[in-house]
Amino acid sequence: MFVKWFKKQNAAAGHIMSKQDVLKNIIAKLDKKQEDALEAAMKELTSSGFMTTLEDGLSLMLTEKGAESL
Repeated sequence: MFVKWFKKQNAAAGHIMSKQDVLKNIIAKLDKKQEDALEAAMKELTSSGFMTTLEDGLSLMLTEKGAESL
């Protein structure tokens, strides 16, 4: 879901998916089971170096590694 959004935006390293984008495009469309998986996915993507989570805890910034994988 994050990868599709970044691809649709033609994102480059440093591109930010804001808290509002996450809420509107990701969280609002999830059921309870998917919400549980979302947290695990965010942790995996950040620990793998594809994106970083900003201070608000929801905004995501695409890293160079993440941009190259798009």
